[in-house]
This record gives sequence, C-alpha cells and structure tokens, in this order.
Amino acid sequence: MLAYEAALERILAHVPAPKAARVPLQEALGCVLARTVVAGADLPGFNNSAVDGYALCVMPYNDLTHHSLRLIGKAEAGKPFRGLVRSGQVVRIFTGAQLPVGANAVVMQERVRVSPSGVLLSESPEIGQHIRRRGEDISAGKTVLKPGTILRAQEIGLLAALGQSHAAVWGRPRVAVLTTGNELRPAGRSLTAGQIYDSNSAMLAALVQETGGLVRTSQTCPDSLSRLVRTLRSMLSSAKTDVILLAGGVSVGDKDLCREAFAKCGIRQIFWRVNIKPGMPFFFGKKGRTLIFGLPGNPVSSYVTFREFAAPALAKLQGRAWQDPYSRPASLLKDLHVSKSRETHFVRVTSQGSNGTLHVAALDGQGSHHLRSLVEAQGWMRLRSSEGPWATGARVLVRTDGDLQPTHGDSQ
Repeated sequence: MLAYEAALERILAHVPAPKAARVPLQEALGCVLARTVVAGADLPGFNNSAVDGYALCVMPYNDLTHHSLRLIGKAEAGKPFRGLVRSGQVVRIFTGAQLPVGANAVVMQERVRVSPSGVLLSESPEIGQHIRRRGEDISAGKTVLKPGTILRAQEIGLLAALGQSHAAVWGRPRVAVLTTGNELRPAGRSLTAGQIYDSNSAMLAALVQETGGLVRTSQTCPDSLSRLVRTLRSMLSSAKTDVILLAGGVSVGDKDLCREAFAKCGIRQIFWRVNIKPGMPFFFGKKGRTLIFGLPGNPVSSYVTFREFAAPALAKLQGRAWQDPYSRPASLLKDLHVSKSRETHFVRVTSQGSNGTLHVAALDGQGSHHLRSLVEAQGWMRLRSSEGPWATGARVLVRTDGDLQPTHGDSQ
C-alpha cells in the first residue's frame, strides 16, 4: 500500500504534457497562457481626451483667459473632428474622442463659459493637459503577458483592448465521469428499498469544473462487468477524453468489478490502494494519454481522493504548478485521536480565532459517508498517525481552500 506522498508523486510523473489550444476570450477565464503576448499596436492607439471639454491649440507664453475663442466643431468617441485646430479656435470634445490635428490641450468643460460670442476660459491651459498620449499605456512591440500567466478578467480585458479575440492557452482537460452501483438512481426519481441517489456524479462534475476541467460526459453504470467494459471502451475511444473519473467498485467486494474491467480495457494499473483515511481503495492507471482515476464510492472518500490526487493532475494538464495546499498554521482546540490503521488522515475541521491565532477542532462525523460535515468543514488537516498524539494546543497545518473564516472571535 503506497504512502500518500509516493502516490501523488507517481500520479504527477505520469501526467502528459499539456496541449495548447486557441480559445475565444469568452472561454479563457482561468486558463494558463501558453505563449508570449506582444502588443501589435499602441494602447491607446491615438491621442485622445481624458475629459469632456474643449480641445484647443496652446501657444507658449500665451494667456488665453482674456480671449474669446471660436467654436469650430465637435469631436466624439468614434467620430473625430476632421479639420485643423488653429490658435484662437476650440473644438467641443468628449472623453475618449480622438484629439483633433493642431490641438495640444483640453480644458475641462467646468472651466469654460460658452456665450454667443465664443468660448471663454476661466484658466490658462498647459500644453498636454487632459490628453491621453498614444502608446502611453502600452507601446507596440512590447511584451505584455508571459507564458504561465493565469488569465483573470483583467488579462482578458487587456487582450481584448489589443484587438485579440482568442488566446493561446493550455487546454482544459476533458473529463468523463462514471459512477457505478446497482443502488444508484438519479436525483428527481423515486427510490425503492435499498436505493440511494447518485450524489457522486454531480459532486465530481462540480469538482472538475472548480478545477478548470470540462466534463464531456457523465454516466451511471450498474454492477455488470460487461456493461462496465462497454462504457469504459466507449469513453476511451474518444480522442477528446483526457481523464476518466470512476467512482465506486474499486475495492475488494464481490461487486467491485472495476479493476477487472480496467484490465479488460487495456488500462495499465500504476497503483492501487493508498495508506490514507478516508480513501484507501484508490486506483490510478493510464492508457495512452488518458489518465484513469478509480475513486471509492463513499462520497467523502470520493471527494478527498479527487482533491488530493485528481485535482493536482488536472492542474498539471493545464500547465499549472502544483503547490501543497496544507500551509496555514493553526493550533488544536481539543485533543484528537486518529487511528493507527492508516498513516495519513484527512480531517474536517471548524475554526475560531483569538489574538491573531487560528484554532481548529475536528468536526463530529468524520465517517466517509458523512456529507453534513463535508459541507460544514471550514478547512482540512492532513495528519500522520505516527506523529501523534494530537493533544490540545498542538501545532498543525490546515488546508483552507480560500480564506478560512473563524466562526467567532478574532478573524485574523
């Protein structure tokens, strides 16, 4: 039985190199940039007004506050004034409008009085005031984004401003989800004796999306070897399947048929079983470029093994570096006992703070079927049973998955 660290290392070693893809900007959020982006044009692309006001030609040492200036036209965003502005003339201009030829300053409309005889200024403008210069933000030929950049809304906005409709990124992994079990029924259907709703398919699909992957198909299969083999072969035959997530049927019971089905489909077993709790009966295999994860059927075990093993693989497929998420220091609020039967334990916790220190306590209901505590968990501990005992006040590292908000007290 593999140790947790060895299992993760083997998985990451078998993840193939990511594939480059050119995607529309509307689909690029959260993707990792695959190529350098060089500005093909200046930004802004022309001199334009930063305010609503009047564009004019300012001559050095010429005080214009005592002169009536002649209004000769209007410049709007997208509708430039086509004439030439000379000394003693002004053009009404609006924010973002192209600066007319000959104009070298803009006066805000609040500093101007318009009368039938002309335009009067309440201040003498300086050359260049309220003008956004061409290329002052980004000049053509400049590197603006580097490979490895995770595209946020602001990067996508920049690409759009540079006229790019698509982005060259590392593609999102395409995932097939398969849940197994005679007892499973889809949500919304009525149940008969011994049946349960299939929660894993919905949860795993959400986890895939949360990790940046794309769920291409989601199916449920009964405990039938022939049906499992047919379904797996269909998933494997698609060139668009990068990852198969199968939940249930990977242990040693009479109805645990998945490992036999994997073998019949030519899937190479990399390892089976990991020395963790929950999630010990975990399978990882590969066929060609396709990664196959056999997750336990209990929902918490399925959740944990996805987060700890499948999620890092999906991240690497997208060109993301994996970092150990168990990094926030905390102290235990009460004694905690973990079984020696497993080396590594993943424990759901709740939290509170005092004096800038985070304190955590294990939630009641740590069973692999306890969905309530999965929802209530504010974070997770990863503990080695060999490093205990875990007494009150012991220092631990917590996975927060964002900001771990204490339930009361000091939130720092």
